Parts: sequence; structure tokens; C-alpha cells
Amino acid sequence: MRRQGSFLLSWLTVGLVWMVSGCRPDAPGAPVTAGAARLVAHLEQSPASANVERVSVTFSAAGLEPRTLELARVEGEWDGTMEELPAGDHRAFHAEAFGAGNSKLFVGEASDVTILAGQTARVDITLRPLLGPPPPRPPEVVSATSSADTATPSGTLTLRVEARDPQGSALGFSWSASLGTLGTPVNGASASEVAWKAPSCVSAGQTPSITATVSNALGLSTSRAFTFAGLPECPRLAPGSWSAIAGLSWGRESFSATLLPSGGVLVIGGVATPLAARMTEVYEPSLGISRLTGALRERRVWPTVTVLPSGKVLVAGGGTASAELYDPATGTSTPTGSMSEPRDSHTATLLPSGQVLVVGGWDGTTLATAELYDPATGTWRRVRSPLASHGGHTATLLPSGQVLVAGGDTTSAELYEPSTDTWSSVGSLHTSRMGHVALLLPSGRVWVTGGGDDPGASSEVFDPAAGTWSPAGRERDIAAAVVLPSGKVLVLLEGRGAELYDPTTESWSPTGPMVRPRYRASMVLLPSGEALVLGGDNDQAGAELYDPAANTWRSPASATLNRTAHTATLLPSGQVLVAGGGSPAGAVATAELFDPATNAWSTTGGMATPRREHTATLLPSGKVLVVGGAATGEPLRSAELYDPATGTWSPAADLETGISTALKPAAVLLRSGKVLLVAGALAALYDPGANTWAPTGGLLADHQTPTATLLPSGKVLVVGGAPSATAELYDPTTGTWSPAASPGQERRRHTATLLPSGKVLVAGGSPVDTAQLYEPATDTWSAAGKLPLAPRSSATATLLRSGKVLLVGGDDGEGGRWSNQYDPATNTWSASEDIGGQRAYHTATLLPSGQVLVVGGYAEGWALGMLYTP
Repeated sequence: MRRQGSFLLSWLTVGLVWMVSGCRPDAPGAPVTAGAARLVAHLEQSPASANVERVSVTFSAAGLEPRTLELARVEGEWDGTMEELPAGDHRAFHAEAFGAGNSKLFVGEASDVTILAGQTARVDITLRPLLGPPPPRPPEVVSATSSADTATPSGTLTLRVEARDPQGSALGFSWSASLGTLGTPVNGASASEVAWKAPSCVSAGQTPSITATVSNALGLSTSRAFTFAGLPECPRLAPGSWSAIAGLSWGRESFSATLLPSGGVLVIGGVATPLAARMTEVYEPSLGISRLTGALRERRVWPTVTVLPSGKVLVAGGGTASAELYDPATGTSTPTGSMSEPRDSHTATLLPSGQVLVVGGWDGTTLATAELYDPATGTWRRVRSPLASHGGHTATLLPSGQVLVAGGDTTSAELYEPSTDTWSSVGSLHTSRMGHVALLLPSGRVWVTGGGDDPGASSEVFDPAAGTWSPAGRERDIAAAVVLPSGKVLVLLEGRGAELYDPTTESWSPTGPMVRPRYRASMVLLPSGEALVLGGDNDQAGAELYDPAANTWRSPASATLNRTAHTATLLPSGQVLVAGGGSPAGAVATAELFDPATNAWSTTGGMATPRREHTATLLPSGKVLVVGGAATGEPLRSAELYDPATGTWSPAADLETGISTALKPAAVLLRSGKVLLVAGALAALYDPGANTWAPTGGLLADHQTPTATLLPSGKVLVVGGAPSATAELYDPTTGTWSPAASPGQERRRHTATLLPSGKVLVAGGSPVDTAQLYEPATDTWSAAGKLPLAPRSSATATLLRSGKVLLVGGDDGEGGRWSNQYDPATNTWSASEDIGGQRAYHTATLLPSGQVLVVGGYAEGWALGMLYTP
């Protein structure tokens, strides 16, 4: 037999001595299966030995219940016998000695002991003093479970963790998620549970991770992560593409919004300029942006838009007989067969056969005709005409495969049977309707509301089983409606927010307030169960989302981004600070933050003074210095500092008397950390450490609205600005100005970009139509290709990672709604690219991702931010 003590059993006294105690069978002739152990505990010499008041030994073995025996003090040793121990190998005995207050003083062990049946084994255990109290241990996660092993797009999972603390202290729980949305955790004493809503898609290489952190009262914590792979990849932004952030690229009304199989929403048409009416875009809820895609082949007003089984989209009519197929995969459109006659305000219904039924519409008069489109052949054929003329009506596909056509400046309602190409009357609406809404309810009935000419009329419901109409709740001035997963109907009211209609009780209830009431907007039910509202009025571009679970509305767009002549500053966090600027009501003091990680805006502290055409400079401290500008016509002398850590502004030193504060000054951060401000004919230096301004020499000429560029040499090149046609250089080491070669022409509100070569590209401005390159090494100017769509005053120029320069917008000529790229390698400009709306006095910021954020500007309405992906 063998034994060993894990705490260095005293081999002088240790040894297993077998003592036969005789057989004690339970019954005559029964086999003996148990033995005993005499336990002798020896305390190592220590001052604490005298304080031991009791010793306990615990027996343990795999598959057996542990047993504990208190030993008795016998002549300086601690002794006791544990009876009826199951015979077998690998038995262990753990001994502990305690003093006053049950404090543990000594520990020892004997392991790998063999108990023989019918015998008593002597087990000597040496106990050694503890060096100190054991270190506290972090909580232990006992279990971590999920309601499902895999996540589904926009689906909800319940996650749960159970934990214990070795010290028995109280536990606290917290949750975090790298992607998706967490609900409010439900915490208990030893467990926590939370609902997690998965994102509809993930970026390439991303895996959502949800982490539960358990903390004890000692400040120690343990984390357990849940990961879920397999979610679809989000749509990628094509190189060279423009996208609107948090809404549409321009305000639209009376347009179509159609859910695509990808989860994006295709936006076509609307009341807009002829060019804009042809432009299409796809709003991506997963990204919070709207991608500008290709233009339709024709301008269409009130066409129909139908997603075919192939994934392509049939766009038909709209003041013409032609049709085209839009391919969401490429963003392009190709012609297909034409209808037999022009029509608009008609309906198009995708039948179970995959064909598309077009009914009625207008072509000067209300039409009583119908046609079928066959995607397999790309052709149309006339089918039997309906019993009445319909225009501005509704067509609802029933579960039976029949199509209910109702209203259209009439009370007529009829059913089309595709299998027999026949029409049949199904009674009449209680009032004539046009531009109304018809929704198929979960019950199979069809609810119709709005568009009536009787202010006192009620909504109506059609029962296909009985073929009858009946009243169904009071009427609403309705813009759009969708059936929610709950079976309730979310109704968007014209200019008055939204309400919920319950078909089972025919009752109405309010939703939370919308961010902004809308007219002639579109609403789409997303796969997530949320409802997306787009557009409404030509000046409303922002998107808005309704959450049925919370009965609330939210918008990822900012409500105060209608600004021009503002500033945009990239912060060390990667966020962009947009501050001040002009609005339709005048200069503003508000400020906002854009987070590229979420494509979302948030408000931050506002400046003390409204201002436009000011400067903003990121200081080495991470703070932002804003200087000058104007609230009215008089330039400001005040300056302010923004602290990203607190989201607040504080006063900076005012410009001293005698330092010019002309509108649209130029500011540049020097290598010393000081800021050079150029305004008119004077310049000043701001010292962030001392919070002071000091004049720094006098310029050689007056420069109103100039540019100031920090050169690789550390000098600063100042170019143009009315009335000057000159350029000059500032030397920070001497604080003096010297002439540079003249560009030969006056420029104001132009751009100046330092290229990787060290040259400076100066482009646009008023009144010139050229671009030039300045070479600091030789102090010479040269032509920089032919500037497209010149002149380009108040445009922006951004150096891309490729080394090319992106020129956007401008308020002169046709350049305002286009972008171009300058390639230094070839000294040429690219063809113009439509950016969705005219821009001038905007800002353009290069993001860490390499994308360019364009904010503000004016002309065709007040636009949302745009994102350019090189």
C-alpha cells in the first residue's frame, strides 16, 4: 500500500500502519466492504500552534459523499477514527486547524490512500501554518445559456448567465454587445438574463459578441462571451459611390418606396426636378444610409414599381407606355416591352404566376383597361377590361389568388380572377375614394381607409368570404399604412404624426410623437418589424423609424443640420464635430457629432455665440478652437474652445483690438502648436498654453477669404482673397512675411490642397475658371489641367488616400451638383459625377475609413450629410 501527503507529510513519522481491527460483517457470511481510518494530525512548530482550538478532517473520493470528523486533542496530538469508509484506492483526507473566531490557521492533506475492507489504516497528516489569508477570488460563471444556438437577422435571443462567488459576497451583472441591441437586463442574486436583438446584417469579417460581466463586492470580475456567426453580410458601398446619411439624398414627396429582397428600400420618382425624378437610390436600414444608384431611362410621374421573382424591379408607366427593368445588383436599368397605352396612377399586382397585372390609371381620362406583363418574355398583352374605370385606386392580392380592385374616383369594387380572365362586381364602397389605402389584414379581410370625399365617412372592410363591405372605424386623412407583426395597423397621417388601428376592436390609439410630421411620405415595413418612413415635402429628406415594441419613433438624422458656412472637424475619437453656420433663420450656435462607426448623429453642447464663416482648428490637446465669423454682418472678435471629453464649450481669449476679424478668415495649426489666423491684411498667433493672441507681422496685401496652407518646410502659403491677386509666405521662425510668386489672377472662396509631392493645388474660386499648381521648391506656378464645370466658388477639395483630390460642389454655374477628381500623376480632371443635390458653403471631411463626409450647403433644399466612398 502507498500514501503521500501533499503538504510534505512528515516522512519521519508518516507511514501507513495497518491495524487489523477484526471482521464485523453485517450478517453471518456477508462479505466485508468497508474499513476505517485512524487519523493523526501533527501541527508543524509555529507560534500559532498554541492557538489551535479544533481540528477537522474531511474524507473524499470520486463518486462518494464527503464526510467530516472533528479530532480530539490527545497528548499534544489530534486524533480520531473515521469508521465505515468504503474500501478502495485513491481516498483523500483534507485537514484544517482553527483558532478563535473560527479563523483557519493550519491546513494539510493525505491523498492516494487505500482503505482495505475490514481493516483500519493509520493516516498521519502534517498540518502547516497558513502564510496569510487566501487571496480573494473572482466570481465563477456556473452556466451561460442562450435561447437558440444561432442568430437570425433582426431576430431576438434571450441570454442568461448564472454565477457564484467563492467568498460568498454579493454579485453584480452588466452586459455589452459589439453589434445589435441589448434590452434591459433582469438581474437576480446569482443570475442575469437579457434580450439581444441581432443586427439585420454584419460587415465582412464581423461576428457579433455579447459579453456578460459578473463582479463581486471585492471589485473582482469575470466575463463570459456569447458569439453568433452566420448572419448575412451587409451591402457594400461601391467604389466611387455617393450615399446620403440617415435619409434620402434630397427631399422627395409623392414617390414610391419598395422593399427589396436584400432588405434595402428602393426609392423612385417623386415631385422633384426632371433630373432628380430619374435618379434612384436604395436606403439601407442596416447601414443607416441611402445609396445613390443609376438613373431610370425615362422621367416618370406616378409609375408603378414591382419586385419580380428574379429580384429585378419592373418600373412601368408614369405618363408613358414604356417600361424598364431596374437591377438592384448593379443599380442600372434596361428597357423592356411597352404597354399598349400610356398611363399613370395605375396599379401593378404581382400574381402567383409571376406575371404582373396592371389596371386602370389615367391618360387624360380615367382608363378601364388592364394588361399582363410576362417577365419570361418581357412582353405585355391586353386582358379583359374591368367593369369600371379606375384611376388612383387600389389593387389587393387576396389569399385566393384573386385581385380586389377598389375605388379610384368611384365607389366601384370588383374582383379579377386570373385563371379565367374574368371580372365580377363585389358591391360598392360606401363613399367614392381616390388615393386611399387598402391593406390585407391577418384575418384575410381587406381594410380600406382615406381618400374619401365624405368628411364624415368611416373606414371600410371587405370580407372575401361573404363578398360584402362593412364600416370599420372612423376615417383618417391618411398618407400611408402598414400592417405590423402584431396585426395592428400603423397609420401615417398627413402632417399630424401617426396612430395605431386595431382591426379586432376597430379602435384607434396614439403612437409616440414623430420626430417630424410629414406630408406625402412613404412608409415600408422592414424585416425587423420596424416601420421606415422616408421623405415627405421637398425639404424633408431624413428617415424615421417606428419601434412597435416601444411604440416610439426615432431618427438617425439630426434635426438641426440645415446649415451653411459652418465648420467640420475630425476629432481624435474619429467623430466629426459640426459647429455653427447659417440656417434659414440666421446664424446658429448649435453643434453636432457624427459617428462614422454607426452613421448616426448626436447633439453636443452649443457655442455661446451664433456664428457663420468662422474657423475651427484642432489643437494638440484634442480641443477645438473656433474663431471669428459673424452672426449678422459685423465680424466677431470672440473665440471659443470645445472639449470633446465633456462635450462643452468655454471662452477663449478674444482677438485684440487692431487684429482684423474679416469674414471667412483662414487658420492653420503650426508645428509649434500655435494657431496662425489670417484675416484681411493682418495676422495673429494664438498660444493655447497661455490662451493669448498676439499680432505677427503685417501681410503685404489685403486678403479677404484667402486660403492658408502649411508647407512641408513649416512655412505657410497664403493665396488670393479679394482684392488680391498675389500670394505670400509666412515664416514662423521669424514671424515675418515675404512675397511668393503671383498666381496672376484674383481668386476668392477657392480651395488649396497640399499634395503628397509638396505642391499645392489651387482650384476654382470666383471669378476664375482655372486650377493651378504651386511648386514651393522653385516658387513657380503652372496650370493644373482644365477645371470641369468652372467656375467653382465655395466648393470643397479633399485629398484622398490615393493621392487624388476630390472637388465637390460650388455655387457658380452648373458645378454645384457635381464632383470631380484631380489626378496629380496625369495632371487631369475626371468626368463630372452627380452627387444628388447642389452644394455650396458646405464642408468635406476625410474620415479614418478613407471615406469623405460632406455636410450642409444649400441650393435644392437643405440636404442631409453625404458619404463618398472612393
